[in-house]
Amino acid sequence: MGLDIGQALREGASRTAGTHGLILAAVFAGIALLTTVLFQTFSAAVVDTMLSTVQSASPAELGMTQAEYDQAVTEFETAAENARGTAPLALDLSAGAAAAGLVALVLVGEAVSIVAVRVFATDDGEAVSSDLVTGNIVLATLNGFVGAVVVWGLILLGLVFLVIPGIALAVLFYFLRQEIALKDKNFVQAMADSWRLTKGHRVEVFLVGAILVVVSQLEQLGAVAVGTLSTIGGVVAAAAVGGLLSAFGAAVVTRAYVQIDESEAEPVDAEPEDPYDAALGPDDLTR
Repeated sequence: MGLDIGQALREGASRTAGTHGLILAAVFAGIALLTTVLFQTFSAAVVDTMLSTVQSASPAELGMTQAEYDQAVTEFETAAENARGTAPLALDLSAGAAAAGLVALVLVGEAVSIVAVRVFATDDGEAVSSDLVTGNIVLATLNGFVGAVVVWGLILLGLVFLVIPGIALAVLFYFLRQEIALKDKNFVQAMADSWRLTKGHRVEVFLVGAILVVVSQLEQLGAVAVGTLSTIGGVVAAAAVGGLLSAFGAAVVTRAYVQIDESEAEPVDAEPEDPYDAALGPDDLTR
């Protein structure tokens, strides 16, 4: 049985609009907003650090004339001012602290994505137990993170040389997170089984991915629309829409995965037994 794209989209929308789907959307939105805050903090802190480094050194130490030194300081001061102006949400943290926060958020985001897959894979989207959420979550998160790094590395490598291999790899490993989240596989096994599972459904899987990419552009549209009125409002709007779309994307991909996985698990009808597939007896010889 082929993948029913319409069914995956309908189920994805229905699960996203449910209680757990909206909670997950809010969590994804919070992660997106914190990521923006820490990224702005990191960018502003890096420029401030560079300015401080230049100001703490003498022209001789930097191998510059006084005029060149003064010009460099002025340029760094302008860059720092512009960085702070374009980073209204930046916190008073060092670049190292902001970078550590970003890494932590990536891991938290992966953990939430694992939970989302488990929630959206249930037959009843509202029946979620604590074991479902926390079971093997640390190992699953680490495998999901490493697997995503490996897969995206391969995809980018494929895109650098030829676009088609990159897209093909994205399709082949599309269900990596689902295999990890639902079947407790390591990322190597998950990559192999995603490759196997997509066989015979790769055109449909590609179309699902293409639809989600198009839908994801709503995040930018929302950010631009609100951002014309308020920069901070645009950031918040982008996070809110992005959180909803992240939950929707996870739901659609997971429901597509469930369709294919269940069709693979269906027993193949056995061929009827041939009554004559045996040695001939005395009665057969007299007929």
